[in-house]
Order: sequence, then C-alpha cells, then structure tokens
Amino acid sequence: MITPTAILQALAEESMFTDDVAVRRLKILVQQYVETRKKRHDVISTAKAGTAIREVMPSCPLSGEAFDDLIAACAIEHGLAVLFDNPGTSGTEI
Repeated sequence: MITPTAILQALAEESMFTDDVAVRRLKILVQQYVETRKKRHDVISTAKAGTAIREVMPSCPLSGEAFDDLIAACAIEHGLAVLFDNPGTSGTEI
C-alpha cells in the first residue's frame, strides 16, 4: 500500500519539491482534511479536497495526478474510498 509519506519522499527525490516546509504543511493539510471528512463521509472527492486545500495553501507545491495520489493515499490510509473526479482523471472509485 502506498502511503502519503512514501509519495512525498518519492516526489522530493525527483526534485519536485525544494521547500521542505511547504511539503510538511501540505501533508498536514491533507491529513486534516481527510480526518474532518471521515467523520461524516466514506468517500473523498479529489476535486473537493484539492479545492479546499488550495484555499488554505494557494501556492500548493503539487498539482494534477501527484496531488490526487497524495489525497488518495491519505484517504485509503484512513479507510475511505476515493473518487478521482478532477478533470483529466478517469473518475473511478477505489
């Protein structure tokens, strides 16, 4: 199983991240979002999560599939299903 930490480490190794503080903050925001949503819902929408997180962190260091994958990994880690509903994704649930 892919964990959010593993995704962040892999991306950091590819030099996608230059600011460790932004990476840690993003991971915390994704975890907080998932924790809040899991109390009332059993599915996490990547589009809604991305929108909510970008409101708090406009200069988000991730976008596209990498960001969706981080959200999905965190949601799965918390036992939630994921709806990939961002434009450009297949829109399937896992």
